Amino acid sequence: MPSISRAVPARLRLDWPGRDWEPARDRFDKPGDLRTPRISVAETFGSATAAAAGVDARSGRLVEGDALDVARALAAEGLQAKVDLVYVDPPFASQMAYVHEARLDGPADGRVVRTTAYDDRWERDGIGSYLDMLAPRLEALVGLLAPAGSLWVHVDWRASYLVRVLLDELMGREAFVNEIVWRRAPNLGRQAASHQFGRTLDTLVVYGKPRAKLVPPTRLEPIDRGAVRWDDKGRPFTTAPRGDYTDESIARLDAEGRVHRTASGRVYVKYFLVENADGTHGRERRVDALWTDVPPLRHSRSGERTGYPTQKPRALLDRVIASGSPAGGLVVDLFGGSGTTGESAHSLGRRFVVGDASPLAIGTARARLLRAGAPFVVERCGPARPRERADAAAGAQVSVAAEGDPVRVALDAPREPLAWAIDVAHDPGRPFCSAWHSERTPGVRVRGVAREATVGRGAGPLAVRIWYDDGGIETLVVPS
Repeated sequence: MPSISRAVPARLRLDWPGRDWEPARDRFDKPGDLRTPRISVAETFGSATAAAAGVDARSGRLVEGDALDVARALAAEGLQAKVDLVYVDPPFASQMAYVHEARLDGPADGRVVRTTAYDDRWERDGIGSYLDMLAPRLEALVGLLAPAGSLWVHVDWRASYLVRVLLDELMGREAFVNEIVWRRAPNLGRQAASHQFGRTLDTLVVYGKPRAKLVPPTRLEPIDRGAVRWDDKGRPFTTAPRGDYTDESIARLDAEGRVHRTASGRVYVKYFLVENADGTHGRERRVDALWTDVPPLRHSRSGERTGYPTQKPRALLDRVIASGSPAGGLVVDLFGGSGTTGESAHSLGRRFVVGDASPLAIGTARARLLRAGAPFVVERCGPARPRERADAAAGAQVSVAAEGDPVRVALDAPREPLAWAIDVAHDPGRPFCSAWHSERTPGVRVRGVAREATVGRGAGPLAVRIWYDDGGIETLVVPS
C-alpha cells in the first residue's frame, strides 16, 4: 500500500510498492535533446476555415500521443512555464475497461458501434502501477505551468487522496488552492440501496503556481417572494442577521446603504437582488467549492453526447476554464478524451492543446471540434503508428467525376463513417490538407456525413481520408 514519508523538511513523499519514479524536472525538455519526442503536423484544414473564424489555426492543437511524451515535447518547443491552465481527467484506477458507443440512429434502442476506448486496469496491486503511470505525467505537466498557472486534476474517491500527496511532493503543500467537489449524479438505484452513502461525487484537485488566482463565478440563489423587500429607491433586497459583523463593519455597510433597521432598532444586513426573466428574484452568490449546480452529462443536450465513456459536461469545463485562465490564455489537456476541454476553450476565447494517446479519442475530438467551428491542426507526437481497423476487410470506395473543374466526389463505402475529408492536392510528404470535410452529427436524430462533395482541382492528386468509429483511418489516393 502507498505510504507517506518526509524526504526533505518542506516536502512529503508518497511511497508505493515498486516505485521506480523520482522527480527529475528538465530531464527531457531542452530544445535539441534527442530523447525528447517531437510533434509533427498530421492534418491541416483549408485556409478558408481559419480565415472565416478570424483566428490562427494553431490557436487550437489536437495531438495524438502519450501525455508524458506530449508534455515533454511542448516544453522543448518553448512552452515550459507558459501555460495558464492545465486540466486533466486521467484514469481513476477503477480496474475497468471502458467502451465507446457510437449511436448511428440516435435513439437508445438504435444501432450502436461499440469499441474499447481505454483500459483502466492495472497490474500488480493496481495502485502501484497506476501511480507509476500518473506521477511522471503530473510532473511534466507541472513544468508547463506559468507563474500564475493552475493545475486541475479531475479524479474520484479512488485516487483523490493520492493525487493530493503527489502534488504536495511535486509543488509543495503551499501550492494547494482548492479541493472542489462536484456532485456528478443523484443517489439512485442500486447505489442508493447499498449499505453505504452513495458515491456520487468527483473531486477536482487544484494546485497553483505562486501567482495563481482563481476568479470564482457567481450564481443566483432563488429567494421566496415573501422574503423580498423594497427600499425607498425601488430596489429589491432581502436581509440576514448581522451575525459577527463588528460595529465598524456595520458603519461601513450603513454608509453603502446596506443596513436595514427594524422599528425595534434591530440591525440586519441588506443584500440586493437580481430579477430573473420570469419575474422572480435571486441573490447573487459567489460559487464555493461544492458544485451541485452543474448537471451530469445525461442532462446535457443530446448533441453534446459523443458516446465516449466518462465524458464530462461542457458546463463543468466552462466553469473551470473561465475561473482559472485569462481571456486569450493557453489551456492544456493531455488526457483529452472526447475533446470537451478544446470545445470549451474555443468557445471562451482561449487557445488550447488537447492530446490523447487513443486514436479513437483523437477521431472523436476531431469531429467534435469541427462541428464546433474551432480552428485547429491535428498533430502527432512521435512516429506514426499503424492503425488496424476492427472491420479491416471492408475497404473504402469513392467515385470521382473527373471531367472538368470542379470535381464531384462521392463516398460509396463505408456507408456510415465518423467523418471523411478531401485533399485536392495530396502530397505524401506533407500533412493531409482537408479542403472539404464532413462529420457525423450526434443527437436525438443523428445526421450522417454528406455522401457527395464538389471541390476544385488542385495541383496534385486528389486524396480521400475516412475516419471510423473504432479509431481507424483509411486514405485513398485517386489517380490523376
